[in-house]
Amino acid sequence: MANILFLTSIMLLRFYLTEQTKFSLENMIVKPDILFKQSSRHGAPFLWETEQIMRLAKRRVETTTKSKELNKTLDSGVVKDNRIHKEFDARKRWPQCKTIGEFRNEGNFALSWAYAAAGVLADRMCIATNGSYNQLISTEELISCSGVSGGYHGIVSEREVWEYLKSHGLVSGGKYNTSDGCQPSKIPPIEEYMEYSEIKNYTCNDHCYGNKTINYNDDHVKVSNYYQVQYEDIQEEVQNYGPVSVEFYIRDDIFTPFLSINPRFQRRKYKGYVKLIGWGVENGEDYWLLVDSWGYERGQNGVFKVERFKTVKADSITQAYAGVPEIK
Repeated sequence: MANILFLTSIMLLRFYLTEQTKFSLENMIVKPDILFKQSSRHGAPFLWETEQIMRLAKRRVETTTKSKELNKTLDSGVVKDNRIHKEFDARKRWPQCKTIGEFRNEGNFALSWAYAAAGVLADRMCIATNGSYNQLISTEELISCSGVSGGYHGIVSEREVWEYLKSHGLVSGGKYNTSDGCQPSKIPPIEEYMEYSEIKNYTCNDHCYGNKTINYNDDHVKVSNYYQVQYEDIQEEVQNYGPVSVEFYIRDDIFTPFLSINPRFQRRKYKGYVKLIGWGVENGEDYWLLVDSWGYERGQNGVFKVERFKTVKADSITQAYAGVPEIK
């Protein structure tokens, strides 16, 4: 009888956490010091192991080396609006660009750098062409052909990523299990793939295997210039030119609801990359509006808010990157 009561209590607790998480994700601003309860779209909470979390995000590595990324020195021909709005959402500013709020799923690999960079390029191509170019760009080509790899810990050089977007460019490519674009994603989403192994011997294709009527060489889009955006300039940059890719430090308790049971998990930080599309104020608290690549369960279909501070030292967001799309 005691065992039955115990099991019933556990089941009720799991249900409670799931329902509370759904409410929290849709209505609250994520704070670095809050135990973030996480649920599955299918009703049961995810129970992430350390290895799984490290696959999804990148374990933080402290360094004293100064960044050698390029700072922005030249703007494109856009008429700038230097008045920073109190609230801004790139989806509303450029409603013709459906890719801005489009969610991708990285399939548990530490590949958020690729999804963020390809997402920013797609958004900015759409903005620069006033909607003429309006499709997802292939993360598959960036992951398999660029040579950029962070290995197990996923530490990458953003300069290498953006240099590839400048020198080689990327073809179009939709989501997993579709034929959208030239090279759609081959990586299964998180809900379908729960084995955590390295991507080894990944094949770089020089042809279109999705929509085979597309010419591979002609389909590439590039950036003519890329740069690092200083923290204090992020809002002006996004407001005038579109989303940016940001380096984002998170705690592992964003991934699982039961970390308090095991103290060894607490306060461990991981690094990932997300797409920053706006900001605002909610209940007197400033927030950033971000798009992740970690599954439908996180935020509102991949869009979530995180507390925004006035200085980079206090913020979970540290660096931002972007590029000027090359228009043919």
